[in-house]
Amino acid sequence: MRLKNLLLLMTMFFLSNLNAQSNQKLESILEKNYPENSIEDGRWVFYSDEAFIEKIEMPLVKTIIPNYDFYKVTMTNFLGHHVNQGTCLVLVDTMKSQTILVEPLWYSEVSENFIKLFIHQKFETKEALVNFMAQLMELMQIDSKYKFIQTSYSDSLITFDLVYFKGDSYTTNGLGTSSTVRYNNSGVSRKVKVDLKNFEIIRYTIINENSGGKVIIK
Repeated sequence: MRLKNLLLLMTMFFLSNLNAQSNQKLESILEKNYPENSIEDGRWVFYSDEAFIEKIEMPLVKTIIPNYDFYKVTMTNFLGHHVNQGTCLVLVDTMKSQTILVEPLWYSEVSENFIKLFIHQKFETKEALVNFMAQLMELMQIDSKYKFIQTSYSDSLITFDLVYFKGDSYTTNGLGTSSTVRYNNSGVSRKVKVDLKNFEIIRYTIINENSGGKVIIK
């Protein structure tokens, strides 16, 4: 019995040490790629004591980009005189120390580098494609307080609305101040069109319903 307990303690110590090393490597990558000493306008900066890192499991998306792990990370954005915190999706390839930052949708339209990973991705069945898109949209709506709702599907096109509901809100923080936007009515913030050909994603379009702006990725 004592031997079993000793083996259990040794295993727990090993896993704890392994996890600590992994977290240190992750933080080292984030500090290097989003440094505090950057002076670029619009930059996102990683501060380890404010990051609240959370790993996300999205198996269908990871199957397509297996080198990347997905994390929610609180980052600080510097844009002109504005300083705000936001929860970003960060894709991390620890082997190559590479990252892809997906800004929250309240800040930007869409991360083209993220979406381009899936352009020309082909799926075996309609079900596989629809299930993948559901996980992809779930990743993209992080920190937006909105929800992607599929509105149509055909062999050549899937459409989504990014909706918000009365009473929903999001808050930005920075330099000891905060600003909260609360919606008085339900509505649609973005419309998304995903063009298909034989279960292959060939084009992704996002349309801002408020500004009329459009981003096409192909």
